[in-house]
Amino acid sequence: MGKEQGKVAAEIMQAYRDIFLYTPQGKVILNDMIKASGLLSMSGFREDSELQHMEGSRDMIRRVISILSIDEEQLVAMATGTATETGDDENAE
Repeated sequence: MGKEQGKVAAEIMQAYRDIFLYTPQGKVILNDMIKASGLLSMSGFREDSELQHMEGSRDMIRRVISILSIDEEQLVAMATGTATETGDDENAE
């Protein structure tokens, strides 16, 4: 990855953090995405097309979670509504 591409990637990652970790609206949307994707739910028996859609949704939220560096404990706390704060507020501007 070139220097310019690395800079763009870093800017994108910071934008994800700024939005999802440091704004109330971002936190609400992130929680909704986790629930809507069924990330913490069992797939059960479903049609192939439904499973493909579900896994695509899960892959996207996994990408967001990875960018935000949310660990499993934080994820479960968010999903169960027991999270107090997500992320490192020291870096918030």
